[in-house]
Amino acid sequence: MPDEQSIVSLLEERVELAISTVQQLRTEKLELEAEVARLNSDLLQRDAQIQDLEDRNSGLTEELDSERTATRAERSEIRERLEDLMAVLTASDEDAENTEDEIDFEVEHDESDLEAIESDSEAVEAEQPVVRRGFAGI
Repeated sequence: MPDEQSIVSLLEERVELAISTVQQLRTEKLELEAEVARLNSDLLQRDAQIQDLEDRNSGLTEELDSERTATRAERSEIRERLEDLMAVLTASDEDAENTEDEIDFEVEHDESDLEAIESDSEAVEAEQPVVRRGFAGI
């Protein structure tokens, strides 16, 4: 019977080892399930953070587009105002040149006043040099 007893004890050891292995596996399973739950929670938090960042990025992108549009409109308005100002200045330069020509024309053809001006200018020339000033360069 010693053989039977050694077989039974060997079986008992194997059963105890199997029970211990099952208990260990259950413990590890519970630990792994807890780890999976923690990782899922972290994943959900990160998903929420990513969604928040995407929403904020979308808002910032819209704000940037709005600011760019406003800047383009402002630049366009400034460019238009500058072009209008340049047109006004060009027109005033042309008017000044035309006015100077008209003044020269009037002075050249007004002979009665010309003799009086010449005699006055000779007296002034003796004192100071005459400098002709025009408005065309303004």
